[in-house]
Amino acid sequence: MLAKGEATDLHSADFGPPELRRLAERLTETSHRLHRLVSAQRSFAADASHQLKSPLTALRLRLENLEPDLSDDHQANVVAAIAEVNRLTRMIHGLLALARLEEGAGDRDRIDLDDLIADRVDSWAAYAEEHQVIINQAGGTAGAAWAIPGAVEQIIDNLLANAVRVAPLQTTITITHRTTTDTVELHIIDEGPGMNEADRARAFDRFWRTTNSENDGSGLGLTIVRQLARAGGGEAELNAAPGGGINATVRLERAPAVDGRQEPVPRADARTDRS
Repeated sequence: MLAKGEATDLHSADFGPPELRRLAERLTETSHRLHRLVSAQRSFAADASHQLKSPLTALRLRLENLEPDLSDDHQANVVAAIAEVNRLTRMIHGLLALARLEEGAGDRDRIDLDDLIADRVDSWAAYAEEHQVIINQAGGTAGAAWAIPGAVEQIIDNLLANAVRVAPLQTTITITHRTTTDTVELHIIDEGPGMNEADRARAFDRFWRTTNSENDGSGLGLTIVRQLARAGGGEAELNAAPGGGINATVRLERAPAVDGRQEPVPRADARTDRS
């Protein structure tokens, strides 16, 4: 359907007044043209991102091989160049993830959250320790929620990456949840500098970064978080934390507690079409 970027169900009218037939033909022609443009845009993003990965990897290896042969005066420049290559690589992965989401994320599934959250916290513990930050898991049983398979892991990873990046030394990042009758809210709360309300509203825009940003983020992590949440019928937002940091909140539709695996349910299309 045209609203979803598809034109497969459109047909030219072969009956009715001539004026309506001509209008139908023009609308059909326009819809097919729009469909080709949308398909070309999606293909370009995916193809360009895929083709750039290998050259960037080769460039990073060449820069790393140069380091032992350079004087101390040039080491800083090489380190900075490697950091930029790494940032571009993360951006490429982000663009590929967004392209796949826009092609169609698939059906939702029932996701058990407790083991998943504990696994991600454990996976990030060593990285957080290197940055002298503690990740603390709080709250009781989260239960289950509806989400695209693999989405919640990516959501948590992106939010923890952002939180560790901005967290001051010797502070704590708290991952917790709040369960209601219909929803499960995941909260990742840092003690960083935070954002004002206008910046929090824009933070989910592609490639947007605060003017005083000094981190090496790609500007796509939060965009992916919101897209993944909405693909499963949920939502993501940033709120001010009581201590001045950010409370990154992801709201998912709660799944009933059942024994065994429940069949997947159709994706909530009304939520995924939002921009």
